[in-house]
Amino acid sequence: MADEVEVLDENINNENKVEKRIKDLSEKVKLTAHERDELQTLKTELEGKVTTTEKERDFYKDFSASSARYPQATEYQDQIKEKVMQGYTVDDAVVAVLAKENKLSNYTPPAPKQASPAGGSATNNISQGGEKSLKDMSREEKRAALQEIEDSEGGLSNILRRSM
Repeated sequence: MADEVEVLDENINNENKVEKRIKDLSEKVKLTAHERDELQTLKTELEGKVTTTEKERDFYKDFSASSARYPQATEYQDQIKEKVMQGYTVDDAVVAVLAKENKLSNYTPPAPKQASPAGGSATNNISQGGEKSLKDMSREEKRAALQEIEDSEGGLSNILRRSM
């Protein structure tokens, strides 16, 4: 009978070891799952903070340009920042907030610059054909005209004799 008691004690000890091992493993699985969930929540929190920081950075970077165009925007900076955090662009948020506050109508956009059709600051004289008058000719053009007359009609003195 002592042998049977020892065998039963061994079986009970083996069953206790198996049950203990199963409990340890189940606790380990629960702990691992808990850690994984905790890491996932920390990751989503961190991603949210990064997104918020990027939006704030973009807001401060673009707000100075918008406040130059809309001087009253600085009075409503906090409201504009809230709109940007909701997903608006800085310009859209400025216009939306200022329009809501009825401050947008005071803004007059600058007149667009007119481009010179000539492409530069020098004036372009386009000849309509024919000869220029003496007052419109430059010194070089006058000299070239005299040289042409001298070569073609037999000299300047012949022309002067004919005119008398």
